[in-house]
Amino acid sequence: MRNTKLWKKTTAILMCAAMLTGLCACSKGAETGSSETVADSNGAKTEQAAESEDEVITLTVMGEVGNDCISTDDAIGRKIKEELGIVLECTMVTNDKLKVMAAGGDLPDIIQLHEAPTMAKSLIDAGALYPMDEWLENNGENIKTKIPDGLKWSKDVLGGGQTYVLPVAIEVTDKENPKKNGFVGFFTRWDCYKELGCPEITSEDEYLDVLKQMVDAHPETEDGKKVYALSGWTDWGLWPYKISYPFSFGYENLDNNQLFSHVTGELEDMFTKEDGIFWKSLSFFNKAYRMGIMDPEAFTMKNAQYHSKVSNGEILVAADNWDTPDVAICGENAGMYVLPGAFPYIAGIYPLESRLGYTTTNAICISANCKYPEKAMELLEYLNSDEGSRLVRTGIQGEDWDIVDGKPELIGKRLDNFVSNNTQEKDYADKASPQGIGKYSWMCSIQAINPTADGYPNDLTNSKEYTMLSVSAADKDFSDYYGAGKAQYPGEAYVQLVEEGKMKSLDANLITGKLMEPVSDDAVKIFSKADEYFQANIAKIITCEDEAAFEAQKQKMISDVLAMGYEKALAEVQEQFEKAKEMEKQFQ
Repeated sequence: MRNTKLWKKTTAILMCAAMLTGLCACSKGAETGSSETVADSNGAKTEQAAESEDEVITLTVMGEVGNDCISTDDAIGRKIKEELGIVLECTMVTNDKLKVMAAGGDLPDIIQLHEAPTMAKSLIDAGALYPMDEWLENNGENIKTKIPDGLKWSKDVLGGGQTYVLPVAIEVTDKENPKKNGFVGFFTRWDCYKELGCPEITSEDEYLDVLKQMVDAHPETEDGKKVYALSGWTDWGLWPYKISYPFSFGYENLDNNQLFSHVTGELEDMFTKEDGIFWKSLSFFNKAYRMGIMDPEAFTMKNAQYHSKVSNGEILVAADNWDTPDVAICGENAGMYVLPGAFPYIAGIYPLESRLGYTTTNAICISANCKYPEKAMELLEYLNSDEGSRLVRTGIQGEDWDIVDGKPELIGKRLDNFVSNNTQEKDYADKASPQGIGKYSWMCSIQAINPTADGYPNDLTNSKEYTMLSVSAADKDFSDYYGAGKAQYPGEAYVQLVEEGKMKSLDANLITGKLMEPVSDDAVKIFSKADEYFQANIAKIITCEDEAAFEAQKQKMISDVLAMGYEKALAEVQEQFEKAKEMEKQFQ
């Protein structure tokens, strides 16, 4: 019979009286009456009706799957069904779709929250989420052990004494294992920069001048497409402007249009602080636009188009480490790296302790109308175990990885795909592949780089030995140039640059800003309205024709936001920040 791994069930919870009107069960009915072929004591095969604990149930889930699918369409999903008796019916999440489903009382069983804390608080207040505490008390050893501070935040800060969500991206520190290529920032085409002779950069203005030289040298791609240095996209809100630049100065984005400085420990409003880091970011992009190196399609295209442009060589600077050129199109030295000198900080060269993860952003919750909440919790518990997390991150043991000479190693097609940098067994480890590696990792609270009990990361490719196996020609060239032969891959080169004082890296991840309690519904509405206003007007500010026009548009946008009652809402945030400073003492 199937090797199920069931945890102790708890008694049924009382449904909250404040549930959204019309909430109805979204789960599919159990597939009952099924039979299985098993061997009797003599080895003969016989048919046996499935026991109740082996019934297969379907859970509807809404998150970062990438496309609509049924989990039995891929090998990892079939393994989850084998282990837990759960089939997942997945659909892509969008904020608008989630709002409509919430309003209609038609939430899926398991939900990833993107618009937070707005959505999280409204769902909690409406009684639309399953309270996890009783189940966790009697079960959930993996969750309780691996994200204790995340649970404390969820219960005490967000849930008012109840746990309704599990934060994601809980990370443990490991300064002995630099990441391969940082996190977010300004990742610049190495081959184009080296072609110029690697001119020294000591300021962001000099960086823009270098980018202009790169574009002038390569105005078009091989297929005749216009080349720009910088670009952006629209379907992630203000992400292109509130992430790369602020993070390069030691900031982190928070809810309610706030940025938190890990350097000073202070909170900064994005929209109303005239000399703040967000306005400096917009000024930087405006300068690029006036120099002719900012892509005008940044204000109309979506992230998928941005990704394609980087891949095709139409954009020479990526905002993150996961958008990379296609070497078959751009050449083997077309790597993307953070250059020293333009900005003071480099984000994410080490795994740094992040006890609260992303708090409400991307948090996982279960609908109160889920027909099988305990099975949903069992799934989340399994995916936060060493076994489950490595399954969805690395693949199936015995097929994608195994214990070799006492340690975990990649094997088979998974190994071939990785060491060839995706040229062999192409897209084998892609989320949309028939194998399904990475497809369900969004339901894990712990990061892929976190170690399991064997000392190796959940995703084995994050270990240094596998980083070394995937070093490309561009990786080696960059590392040799900045590491003087001592750095084996870009992450180690960054560490060396930090040690030489040419870059700075954050060594601590302060949690003060993440401990802020939700503000009132009225304040949330004001913050959301202001964010929507900036999204609608971002092109107007970045495409200003000169500094005078930029300043005039800036003052108009600030005035327009303040006219929304923004100061009152901002006062609430600042009050909550002061409280968070006191609350932080409980997490020390």
